[in-house]
Amino acid sequence: MNCRLCLFPKSTYDLTFDDFAYGPDRDGIAMIKTTRMLPYLVKNLTLGNLEKNLLSKLAHEAYEVPYPSDLDALVRHCAISLSLDAFPRIFIINQGEPNAFTFGSEERAFVVVDSSVLKSLTASELTALFAHELTHVKSGHMLFHTVAELLVGGIGFSASLMGLDLLSLPIRLALLNWHRESEVTADRGSLLIVNDISVIQSLMSKLSYWSSRPSAYRPQDEMDEKPGMLESASELFRTHPSHINRYVFIKQFYESEQFLRVGQKLEMRLTLLRALIPLCRFCGTRKATEEMFCPSCGKCQT
Repeated sequence: MNCRLCLFPKSTYDLTFDDFAYGPDRDGIAMIKTTRMLPYLVKNLTLGNLEKNLLSKLAHEAYEVPYPSDLDALVRHCAISLSLDAFPRIFIINQGEPNAFTFGSEERAFVVVDSSVLKSLTASELTALFAHELTHVKSGHMLFHTVAELLVGGIGFSASLMGLDLLSLPIRLALLNWHRESEVTADRGSLLIVNDISVIQSLMSKLSYWSSRPSAYRPQDEMDEKPGMLESASELFRTHPSHINRYVFIKQFYESEQFLRVGQKLEMRLTLLRALIPLCRFCGTRKATEEMFCPSCGKCQT
């Protein structure tokens, strides 16, 4: 509760980035890291001030999710399932616009959600939403997302201060393209946690509705088109692919052998973690954390 680091022991069943990463996302991260200049500029010149300013704003306009609480338990389940090294801080804002985003770094992450989201989504959809945000943390997206989002929202003065105005248009477009690819990876992590594609489908429907006028909303039965990361030329300058494309990509993952294999790995890990709690998972009797058999009912905890 102080350093927020994970106390569960590491195991071969922990989820890794390679378990669910979308190939182009993995390649994009490798490409960005080779530049070295971008990570340095963001981490040393921008991230600290950005985090400080956002936290100052949240201190006046938001409240932090308390422990214990139902929402904290929901997010904690996502963090444990995804094998995060550190638990993020969760803030709720009241701006009346459905929104959720993550900022910070892998070691010190912050998730911000508008209260209207909590009222509009079911518990399963909320799990999918938080799992998506925490998968960005798990995947090492945080640092580079900051660059891509500044290119969209602050390409003027703030980008100039960072030195991002020196980036050529092809590099900027490549960064934004990678950001869109990273959303596919985050959706995959979300699906692994909820293990129900209908939840992802309903969440995508609501996200699509929120991001466009009702008259422009595309019905669910149109979500069977062939995948394409770009729905239009304007998407070149966006950080997210269209919701219909996101759903098509996640459906492909759901029907793959990889999803089945990683799902089995995750289930084994959760079973082992249940065995390591100081209570028998069958009768509830207290036991030593390392004890694999309950001293009361004698049942094996794994």
